[in-house]
Formats: sequence, structure tokens, C-alpha cells
Amino acid sequence: MEATHAEKIKATHSVEYVLYLWQIEDLLRATGFDAGVIRSMMENQGEQEVEWMLNYAQTMEREGVRGQGHTGEANQSLTELAMLHDLLLGTLKDVDYAEAFEVAEPFFRELEMKNAKAGVRAMHPVELMCVTLYGWLVLRMGNQEISAETEAAMVAMRNLANALGAGHRRVYTSN
Repeated sequence: MEATHAEKIKATHSVEYVLYLWQIEDLLRATGFDAGVIRSMMENQGEQEVEWMLNYAQTMEREGVRGQGHTGEANQSLTELAMLHDLLLGTLKDVDYAEAFEVAEPFFRELEMKNAKAGVRAMHPVELMCVTLYGWLVLRMGNQEISAETEAAMVAMRNLANALGAGHRRVYTSN
């Protein structure tokens, strides 16, 4: 049996996988978890993809994240990435990842200050990166205007996400 789209993303880019799951969660919320709507929306994707989507919808309902929040799968993947971040900067002293993080760090500090002023809880840098990238993707999908400053920050965030994905492949796949 061929891997689903989600499985392919998970195998190739761990950060993209988290963002993909968040997008699917929002998409399923938009369908109202209606199996008929989901099937119609997925009609050209093949039965395996439809079944994956319906199963994910059931998971969201079972885990109580129908209205908001993320599934255990999404949260676990995010936690694993946060642990990897700490490992790459700490024990492994990964130079490529450290350089990408150093470039993104000023943007993290700026976001943390804005979040603190707005009363938003503090986040691990990986969670903040994913939230920021997801927000940027939503703006782009909605054809919203994005400032030059935001675009510059997103370059640093994307580079960090790619470095984290590369670190994930180095640490977790055997050659």
C-alpha cells in the first residue's frame, strides 16, 4: 500500500508535517466534520486519502479538539521537534542549526516581546516558529498583504525550519 500524503510529508520534512496537520485540522473544522463534505472535497484524491482524512476527523472529535487545539499526533510531533532543537543546540552542537537559529533569534525576541505585551503565553522557540510560519501561510493563502519586514523574518524562520528538518533527518535516519 502506498503511503498517504501525510506519511510522505512526515518522512521528508518534520516541520512541514506539523504545519500540514494544523492545516488539515482547520480544513476539517471548516467542513463541520461532515463526512459527505469531506468525501466530496477529497473525491480526486483516492480512497486511501479519504480514509486518512475521515480517520483524522474522528481523532479530532475523540480527542476533544473539534473547536480548537491540536491532536495528540500534532502536539507529539511538535514536542519531538522542540526536543530535537534542544539536542541540536546542546549536546550535538550542530553548527548548521546553530547558525540558522542565530539568524532567526532577533525575530524570536521581537515576537516574544509582542506576545508578552498581548498577554500570550511564552512558547518554546520551535512552537513559536511553527505558529509564525502557519500564520504567514494562512495570510499567503488568503492573498493578504505581507509587509517587507514580515517577509524578511519569514526567510529566517523558513531557513530555521529547513535546518531543523535536516537535523531531524540526520539524527533519525540511518544512512
